[in-house]
Amino acid sequence: MKSFDGIESLIRESNKEFIEKDLQPFLRIPSNTLNKKGILKAKNFLTSYISKFSEKIEEIKGIINPLILARVKGKIKESILIYMMYDTQPINNEEEWISTPFGAEKKMLPPPLKELGECIIARGAYNSKTPLICFLNTVKRLKEIDELPISLLLLFDGEEEMGSPTLLKFLENKKETFKNCIDAFYPATKQDLDGTAVLKLGYKGILSFTIKVYSKNKEPHSGFSSMIPNPATDLVSLLNTIYSNTQFQIDSMKTTYALTEEESSLIDGLLEKIDIEKIKRKAGIIETKEEDPRKIFVSYLFNPTFNISTLKSGFLDEGIKNMVANEAICNIDIRFAHNCSIDDIFKEIKAKIDSYTKNSTSHFELIKNIGYEGSRVEKDSILVKSLIKSAKMLEIPTEIWPISAAAAPLSKIQKELGLNFITGGLGIGGFAHSPNEFIQVNSILNTRLGFSYFLKTYSDLYLKEL
Repeated sequence: MKSFDGIESLIRESNKEFIEKDLQPFLRIPSNTLNKKGILKAKNFLTSYISKFSEKIEEIKGIINPLILARVKGKIKESILIYMMYDTQPINNEEEWISTPFGAEKKMLPPPLKELGECIIARGAYNSKTPLICFLNTVKRLKEIDELPISLLLLFDGEEEMGSPTLLKFLENKKETFKNCIDAFYPATKQDLDGTAVLKLGYKGILSFTIKVYSKNKEPHSGFSSMIPNPATDLVSLLNTIYSNTQFQIDSMKTTYALTEEESSLIDGLLEKIDIEKIKRKAGIIETKEEDPRKIFVSYLFNPTFNISTLKSGFLDEGIKNMVANEAICNIDIRFAHNCSIDDIFKEIKAKIDSYTKNSTSHFELIKNIGYEGSRVEKDSILVKSLIKSAKMLEIPTEIWPISAAAAPLSKIQKELGLNFITGGLGIGGFAHSPNEFIQVNSILNTRLGFSYFLKTYSDLYLKEL
C-alpha cells in the first residue's frame, strides 16, 4: 500500500481547511438532544458529509432522535463497527462560558490551562463531535486515494445523552445488521494535558431511574403537615433506605469491589506517572472526599456511585412559602464496576420502595430509564495493540487504565453482538458536560493522523492473524 504513505501529507496539508470548513461549522450546530432543529441540522450535515464516500445510508426512526447507519467499502470486506454520537448535553451556566457555547471560537483558556495555547470552545468540542468529524474526514481522505484498508459500518447515535434508548433496542432486535462486523470502535480524543494517550480497557455499568412520590392533596399550609402525606420527607426517608452515610444499603452494591492482580498492578504503575491534580483540573474538580491519591484514584475507577442528578419538590420560586408539597421527584444514576446485573440492582431498589410504602400514605412510582452492564477488553486484543501502535507512530506514549469511570451504551454491543470494542484516539480536550468545553487546536492534526494509522495498523494485524 505505497499510496497509503501519502495520506500523512494529504492530512497535514488540509488541516487548516478542515478546521475552518468542517470542524467549526459542525461544532456551531446546537445539537443538544432535545433541540429538534439543532438535531435535524446536525443529522443533515452528517448525511451530506458521508454521502460522498458511503455505499449505503439508512435512517432509523428513533424514540427521540434518529439513528444513522452507513456502510463504507474498504479493501477488507469484513467491517469494523464505528460508533459515534451527534447529540450533546444542553448548556448550563452560560454566564461561566468565555465565549458562546455553540460559537466554536478559538480562545485561550484561563490559567492554569492557558499553557494549552489556542483552543476551540464549544459544547461537543471534546465529547464528542470533534473526534466524530475528524474520523469521518480521515475516511473521506482515504477513500479519495482508494486506500481505505478495511470496510466500516458507521453508526451515529442521536440519543446518547439520553441513554441511547433507540440504539439499545436496535442492537437487541436487529443483530443481523452487524453480522459482517468483527470489532467495534468509538473514536475519541483521549490524550491527557501532558500529551500522553490514555487507553481504558472497559466501562462501568449504569442504571438510571426516577422516583416520584406524590399525594392527591393540593398544597395546603404546613400547619397541616402532621395529619397528611408529605411526599418530600417520604422521598428523603426512602432514599436513606437505599443509600446513606456514603454506603449502599442494597446487597448487590454493599460489597467492596475486589481489584484483580492485573488491575492493582496497572493502578500502581499509573500512580507513578499521572498527576491526580491535573486530572481534577481538567475535569473542573476543586474538592474531593479523600486526600490520598491512591484512594482517590481507586474510588474514582471502581467504587459504585449513587448520584442524584435531579431532586425537585415544593416551592421553587424566590422567597418562602410554608406549604406541604404534593410531589417530590428525583433522578438517580448508579455506576458500578461490579459484575452484576442491572435487573438485580433494580429489583433490590423496587423491594426497598415496596417495603417503605407499607408504612406510608404517599403514593410511589419507580421508573427505569436506562441501564446496561459494564464491559472489558483484553490488553492483547487487536483493538488495543492498534491504538498503541498508531500513537507510537506519532511518538506519543500510551497509558493503559484498567477501566473508565464512565458508562457507555457500547457495553451493550459486547453483550448483544459479542464484539470487542474500545474507545480511543488522539487529541487534547476537556470539560465535557461543563462550561468551556474545549479541544486544543494544535492537537487536531494528530487526531486525524492517529485515526488513519489506527485503520491501517488494525487491518495489517487482522490480516496477519487470519
